[in-house]
Amino acid sequence: MKNASNQLFECEEEYSSKISLAIVYSLMCLSGTASNLLVIYLVLSFKKLRTASNAFIVNGCLADLLVCAFWMSHEAILISTDIPLTRGYHTFKEALLFLGVDVSLLSHSLIAVNRYVLITKVPATYLSIYQKRNTEWMIVVSWLAVVIILLPWLTAARFPDPGCAAPQVSLAPFARRKSILLNPYAGGTLALTILAQTIVILYCYFKIFRKVQISVKRVSILNFQIVNNLPYSFSRKDKRLGFYVLAVCCIFLLATQPLFWVLFLGLFGAVPKVTQTVSWMIFAALFVVNPFLYTWKNEEFRKSIRSVMRREVWRGSTVGVEPVAIHTVSQSFPKQNNRAAFSGEIN
Repeated sequence: MKNASNQLFECEEEYSSKISLAIVYSLMCLSGTASNLLVIYLVLSFKKLRTASNAFIVNGCLADLLVCAFWMSHEAILISTDIPLTRGYHTFKEALLFLGVDVSLLSHSLIAVNRYVLITKVPATYLSIYQKRNTEWMIVVSWLAVVIILLPWLTAARFPDPGCAAPQVSLAPFARRKSILLNPYAGGTLALTILAQTIVILYCYFKIFRKVQISVKRVSILNFQIVNNLPYSFSRKDKRLGFYVLAVCCIFLLATQPLFWVLFLGLFGAVPKVTQTVSWMIFAALFVVNPFLYTWKNEEFRKSIRSVMRREVWRGSTVGVEPVAIHTVSQSFPKQNNRAAFSGEIN
């Protein structure tokens, strides 16, 4: 009788965990899908937002949609209903998860490198690197590289059948059929990707931070603008502009490092399922906040959102921030450089 009571209690506890997790996935799916679609819509609708910098943000939003709109919605349904999946469809779903996660991480690095070149190099260097064709190739390569990395897992994937036993549902994404994150090759590759992107992001943003702190000019990293130093002392807000890049680094580290260590330690031994779940949920929140992380303080995006709310989308080609004089942070900037072209690229 006591054993029956314990089993009933465990079943009720497992059911409550499943429902809670399904609700969290549903909320993250809705909010992440809405925010990523909004950023994509704004960039496509407003001419002022069609820049090389925002192209990388849109690339990250597309990758985030694979996780938020597709994978999370499926997980919410599967967790709450225990609907079995065919082996082929499960492989397809997990492959899209891996593709979205890795491309999203690569997009963080592309954005960081773009800002690094924009802030620390002369305009001629930025224009030569981020021409339209080069930017398109960077985005295409970010997807092709992940697909190539994914091919060995796709060809060697062997998922066990559920069998006749009662379905044993653990907390996502390490659930039911074997997740791609539990595969040594895929898990190790994702851990290596997180490590590599962390190094790139930390290097670029700390270089930007140092440049902002030692520069005699006022730098607005959020708006991708570099304005001449004003004839009055910096306000407290201006002095804290450089700390934004440190905030981005902190958010990225807090979201990615727990999962990195779970994946790394999982290569050598078993990791508790609770630890897997907590690390994954923290990491999954990054796909929801990514659009806000890079756009919430951008004046162009704010004006575009206000225009959408006022139903002025049809005026998208004329909506944006007022033109400003763009200069470089670098102390040596010859006047004969293509300033007009650089100003057009940023705006």
